[in-house]
Amino acid sequence: MKDKILMLTFCLSLFSCKTYTINPENFKQQFENIEYDQSTSAITGPIHYNGFQIKTLKVKDKEGNTQILENKPSLEMRVTLNNGKRKHFYFDSIKFINDTLIGHKSRFLPKMITKIPYNEISKIEIQDGGKNFKYKN
Repeated sequence: MKDKILMLTFCLSLFSCKTYTINPENFKQQFENIEYDQSTSAITGPIHYNGFQIKTLKVKDKEGNTQILENKPSLEMRVTLNNGKRKHFYFDSIKFINDTLIGHKSRFLPKMITKIPYNEISKIEIQDGGKNFKYKN
């Protein structure tokens, strides 16, 4: 019985998060001229870190409507590569420099940096992972 409840909870958590998409060209346009300020986004909760203060992102919802997402520590980004593999990042950890996407996939292991050349990206998805992290005011 416990296993069934756990599996149901897991399945509901997968489907309860809204997922937004952004095509790679639009992503590149939005991130080309951002100045990355790493000094202002410490998180409260079990961990503290300095992330990149990216304010908003224009994305598409599942109906194709444009939405403006405000940055928050629970936003996660999933990048699908041309070969079908996927890479995950925390949204406030990413940078786009010299046609390369750079980001962290873990808050607990900040030295685990992943770099992806822009021409290898086929799809970008953003979703709120629902983690209870908040920016420190």
